[in-house]
Amino acid sequence: MRLRFASVLLSGMLLAALPMAAAMPAATQNDSLAFRRASLLARGINLSSWFASSSDLSAAHIAKQVTPADLKLIHDMGFSYVRIGFEPAQFMSNGGFDSADSRAALARLDVAIREAFDNHLAVSLCLFPTDDYKRTLQGQSGADQFLFLWRMLAQHYASTDADHLFFELINEPELNDPYRWDGLQAAAVSVIRGVDSSHTIIATGSFYSGLPELLKVEPVRDGNVIYNFHFYEPMPFTHQGATWGSFEWNYYKDIPYPASPEALGAALAGVPDESARYTLYLYGAAGWNRSSVLGRLMFARQWADSHHVPIICDEFGAYRSTVPSDSRTRYLRDVRSDLEQLHIGWSMWEYNGGFGLVTRTPDGFAIPDAATVDALGLHMPGR
Repeated sequence: MRLRFASVLLSGMLLAALPMAAAMPAATQNDSLAFRRASLLARGINLSSWFASSSDLSAAHIAKQVTPADLKLIHDMGFSYVRIGFEPAQFMSNGGFDSADSRAALARLDVAIREAFDNHLAVSLCLFPTDDYKRTLQGQSGADQFLFLWRMLAQHYASTDADHLFFELINEPELNDPYRWDGLQAAAVSVIRGVDSSHTIIATGSFYSGLPELLKVEPVRDGNVIYNFHFYEPMPFTHQGATWGSFEWNYYKDIPYPASPEALGAALAGVPDESARYTLYLYGAAGWNRSSVLGRLMFARQWADSHHVPIICDEFGAYRSTVPSDSRTRYLRDVRSDLEQLHIGWSMWEYNGGFGLVTRTPDGFAIPDAATVDALGLHMPGR
């Protein structure tokens, strides 16, 4: 089957969904199932740069990026699930699902999911595209491809353990139009339900899936859906020293958490740009601490309760390359503790990388950071 055969049908579905999205109430059918399955997503870790976010998606890279030994380690530390992002180009180029390359890529993804199951881990399977792909969602052709891909994936995984495999529609859609995103998301749920009535779907807000975007979401008319958001607030702390995103992050270093004007004095003096210095001043003046985090996360809890839907936070973290380690540990502990206090499942960003939990030895062996493991309320293997 080729994309062109499905585009007319899917275009119609999207056009129908867009004007209806704002009026869609949350359904009650399967609510208890979604809540029960959400409990399996209590403590997770993002397996970044495995099937996505890497310039190398070869079979050799995938085989060594995350191994069965890593998955066993993740389970032994106390995690209940992993979030696996996948790059759609692996399945949509050179003939789509009909190509030999796409079938081989899908087979590798099948193996990864099976290995996670073998290690008693649930899997959130998340479409994790490039920025270029996300920009295509603004047009009809890109929306058609998005819907077609999810129809094919849902059909492929329809018989897979529905209690432990979750379909997460997309990572941070970057579509800064909540109305259009609600319509496209509703259309994707409908497409999946056309071939799979069992698996739980994970939906999200527009743009970067932050907490403000979650609060704008109109739940889809399907009770077997979990809603997720990402939490990296406050960005001057969590992304200090990062070379992407906002320019002022480059100026920030040794930024502490918790925050106060006094604690930020020396750091402020070292920022040469006035705008960046002002942003950092606001971080200190806000007095960020565990109570500040809890107050913000309460909005997610209240939104979910008002719509009677389950929610998770499937990304939070701080950039370990430049964030002071003691402050990073306090921050991770506070966010994790507040999420658990509010009965919101979570997934840390990430297993191995700039925000990571483990480091690799030269022979590829993963060493967890004991302080981070403790901050997450987990335990070092063997203890």
